[in-house]
Amino acid sequence: MSSSLGPATTACAAFRAGIVRPRPSEEVATFAPGDREPQPVFVRELRGSTFGFSGVGRLVAITLEALEDLGTRVPLDTLGREAGVFLALPGFVDGSGVAATERLGRQVLGRALEALGVSWPEERWRFFGGGSAGFALALDAARQGMERGTFETCVVGGVDSRTEPGHLRYLLAERRLKTADNPVGLVPGEAGAFVVLRSRGPKSARGATPAVDISAVRLGHEPRHRGTDMRPDGVALSTCVQSVLGGQPSGKGDVLFVTDLNGEEVRAWEWGCALIRLRSDGVLKGDVPFWVPATGFGDVGAAAGAVGACIANHAFWRRYSPASRIVVVMQSDSGERAAFTVSSSGTPERGVRA
Repeated sequence: MSSSLGPATTACAAFRAGIVRPRPSEEVATFAPGDREPQPVFVRELRGSTFGFSGVGRLVAITLEALEDLGTRVPLDTLGREAGVFLALPGFVDGSGVAATERLGRQVLGRALEALGVSWPEERWRFFGGGSAGFALALDAARQGMERGTFETCVVGGVDSRTEPGHLRYLLAERRLKTADNPVGLVPGEAGAFVVLRSRGPKSARGATPAVDISAVRLGHEPRHRGTDMRPDGVALSTCVQSVLGGQPSGKGDVLFVTDLNGEEVRAWEWGCALIRLRSDGVLKGDVPFWVPATGFGDVGAAAGAVGACIANHAFWRRYSPASRIVVVMQSDSGERAAFTVSSSGTPERGVRA
């Protein structure tokens, strides 16, 4: 991982401890009604790594640092020669499609690998948009490739930055930033994170890093997403969660949710509606705990699912998960909804190891 809280081990420990590292944007400020002086816009940036970089260069810097952290656990020089690479990237406000995402991905990943002196076959690279659910789209595609036997190993990640001045001004204009006069806004962040998936079986035992199982991925679409005139009702989101839970009743100690709630009221509304539906359908029993990574990392966009997967992995690795299964839930502005489960490798479920 690469984040405002550091690499994966440090960042997960800091998040668990409630540590945050906000800093005011150097180029964007705002005026609240009645103020004579501008008020700062706070962001969660990578200190040092992204200084002086913007656009593609900023994403390359984040990706490079995340891959360096991954390289402390697995040998990058050999990994990419056998693996498929599936990477979620920022969406485009102007509606640019798959071709633009592909071009961006090849620039970002190619330059990061070049800086590392690592060569991975480009024909194995796949790139995905889809906002905060982009990682789940990449994860689902990787799982399908492994089930077909196309890949035995996959590197799946997400990279995004929401802290650049142009994007901050856009969010301010849309009244989406958390400011003195808007307490239900988001705090922009930036991050990159990767997981390595291996098929379960004798060959998947390679490497000393403790493994977890990713046993279910479910994708959906919410027609009442941002930009439409109606509020989401939680149906698509609750369907995703119910599917990955297998329809069996779960309560405290059985499941923990890691969400991409970011402080915005509409996202919290939908999550609340989904919880009500899950409880009324008997899927959830009583109150179930959930973690909100955005409280530590800020809103990290397309990296949200990857950061959630790393947090879940470390919770099992360090043995502080309060539940036997962790469900990572994602709600994209563009309507994509997703959920996937992470469990200890000792849990007898079918799936792939991360």
